[in-house]
Amino acid sequence: MAPLQDTTEENRTARERLGADFREAFRHHPGGIAIIAGADADGPAGMTASSVASVSVTPTTVLFSLMRGSRSADCVLRAERLSVNLLHAGHAQLARDFATRGAPRFTPGQNWERLDDGTPVLADAAACLIGHVTHTVELGEAVVVVAEITEVRTGEPGEGLVYRDRRFHGLSGDSALE
Repeated sequence: MAPLQDTTEENRTARERLGADFREAFRHHPGGIAIIAGADADGPAGMTASSVASVSVTPTTVLFSLMRGSRSADCVLRAERLSVNLLHAGHAQLARDFATRGAPRFTPGQNWERLDDGTPVLADAAACLIGHVTHTVELGEAVVVVAEITEVRTGEPGEGLVYRDRRFHGLSGDSALE
């Protein structure tokens, strides 16, 4: 049973402060960038994500989180298959487009291909992981998704693309510290 929420002004202010501190902490923690994409009867949908993580090699699984209630998230959750397109620095504008409501998506110049079942895959991604959702957990405004990967397509990795301090950054091989 979940504890009752204390709605006093003092506790509400403390929760808001904690949320702000949490966001600030993660502003400075770089995350790799991917576009999660799927297709349903209404067509393709996708969104930029910095929450992608490998979980296991056996079975090959990844996890990521989506914001509930968006058309893109709903489509990915309904899709029979999805793609996790790992981006390189050359995809910074594409990542911005897929992170911005109303921005152009799946246009001819963005280099998307469709699998036989309609699943969109980015042809020039550093890597494209294709699979299906196996588990979801709703937490606050997010849905944590576990997906089993059934196919991996590798491309030219190029310079990595990371998100830090509310901006995209290229991550070159020359930046290694050892």
